Amino acid sequence: MAREKDVPSHVDNIEQISGDSSNGVDANERIIHELETHGEEVGLTFRTIMAAATMGSCYNAYLFTLLIPPAVLSLINAELGPDPRYTWITGAWNLGGAIFVTVGGRLSDIFGRRYFFLSGSVILIIGSIVSATGQSIPQMIAGGALFGAGSGFLEMAFGAVQEIVPNEWRMTTIGLFDASSIIAQMMPLAAWGIIHTTGSWRASYYLMIGFQALNLTFLFFFYHPPAFHTKHRDDGKTKRQLLLEFDWIGLFLFIAGCTLFICGLGWGGTLHPWASAATIAPIIVGFSLLIALGFWEVYGNIKEPLLPPRLFKQVRHFLMPCIAMGITGMQYYSNATLWPRLSQLLYANGDISRGLYSEVLPLGTIIGGICICFSKMIGHQRWQILFSIALQTACVGAMSTATIDNPTQSIILTVIISFCTSMVILNSLVLVGFGIEDQNDIGTAAGIAGTSRLIFGAVAIAIFSNITNNQYADSLGPQVAASVQGLGFDASNLPRLAAAARLNTAAAFATVPGITPAVQAAATLANKQAYLAGAHLSYQVALAFGLCGCIAAFFIPSVDRRKYTKKTVALQEADRKAVETKKVEVSA
Repeated sequence: MAREKDVPSHVDNIEQISGDSSNGVDANERIIHELETHGEEVGLTFRTIMAAATMGSCYNAYLFTLLIPPAVLSLINAELGPDPRYTWITGAWNLGGAIFVTVGGRLSDIFGRRYFFLSGSVILIIGSIVSATGQSIPQMIAGGALFGAGSGFLEMAFGAVQEIVPNEWRMTTIGLFDASSIIAQMMPLAAWGIIHTTGSWRASYYLMIGFQALNLTFLFFFYHPPAFHTKHRDDGKTKRQLLLEFDWIGLFLFIAGCTLFICGLGWGGTLHPWASAATIAPIIVGFSLLIALGFWEVYGNIKEPLLPPRLFKQVRHFLMPCIAMGITGMQYYSNATLWPRLSQLLYANGDISRGLYSEVLPLGTIIGGICICFSKMIGHQRWQILFSIALQTACVGAMSTATIDNPTQSIILTVIISFCTSMVILNSLVLVGFGIEDQNDIGTAAGIAGTSRLIFGAVAIAIFSNITNNQYADSLGPQVAASVQGLGFDASNLPRLAAAARLNTAAAFATVPGITPAVQAAATLANKQAYLAGAHLSYQVALAFGLCGCIAAFFIPSVDRRKYTKKTVALQEADRKAVETKKVEVSA
């Protein structure tokens, strides 16, 4: 719970005047006082640097599980399927991540982070082994679920990396933290290179096992944040007391609500029609449970709530950055959902080419991480975020003019969209860390931010996939019919030709009566044009979210520069002991 503090009365910065509560200035001053008094001045010690590097390793470890499976998803379904459930190999990641990043963040705030990170790393190793040896689509989905659960714990690194460095280094660290993901971001290209060499998608999972084991080693030796006894030596609470006080009803409502809501969105249009009870019921029930969770957290009189209401009272410092992250994530997912299929269908012409096109989105992410390193120097984070969302919206709109014969335009726009996403999310994450009155809540705050991004992302994927697929299905038949006019193709066979064009394989075209090279080429081009029509419509719909993001960004305050103190709020245990020993020697 937040500690009572003496609050300084001075007001030096206009950003404070529009604060979060009825007395916003006081709220901002309490945050500054927390950052000025909580923690110790130890600088960037060797242990701090290695712990921060380990958090970067954790980030890469969870990105491995996010990026490799989608890159080889079609190959997995071809070997172990076909099975309409195969998309849940990646969908299960989204579900597990959304749940465990908040649960892990809150529990680690209370009990300490080290063993949650170690557990997450072990779960990812198990998930990698399950997936590498998968013999069925259900087994691969189980591996994806393990990836989601383990990655949810490791995604806590976004908050943990900020608390283990001096406050003045938070912005630079989060930028380097994101830029370090270049290791994982190269994995789609590496996966396609491995497939091109070995002919097997399983080798990419074996590569993942090796990296996950390396990450576990780093965690074991270099990450020793405040342990349970350190966190509770002032209040004297035992683990049993805290378990009894914990919000188990809220935990149930959260897990059940997220599971039903995200599953309903994932089932719609794939396993079940959108209008079916099997899709609508989980979405409605899940959403209702999440609403009930909100009321329970506010009025339940819980000693250790899962989602502390005090965080949501920080409207401008916490809630608005979370909304901005969610909305920019929706625009990002519009492109992340479409770009792999769009680039491979329209532009790529081989395994290595597919891998290169899959690196376009990561390229923007890396550039964004590098630029965030200078965010503190630039300042004015509100305007950085607002400009980034506006630019992202413009580029999403421009993608609705993408053409088959101009890959350069699409590549440039996609890089900018990804770059803007990093600028918004990373700036907002630091703002969230600097926007809470009790730094002991940073894991919970980062976890809630992560869950909001993933839920917004699940909604975006459902929307854009549905729009694209429906428009594609409506356009394919007429496009194929128009493309083969004058080629002497029997009109009665047009449905079979359209079905073959959709599969876009030589074997599928070979089954069509009266097929000729000219007819096949025309149908292939028509398939590209039909998918492009669906993508164009999705990009146009995504524009609507941009305005909402700009409005949210306008209410976000920039970082008050007094928050860049030299204090570290979560010392490594060995550094803490060294500080305490030095204090004893000085007092003696």
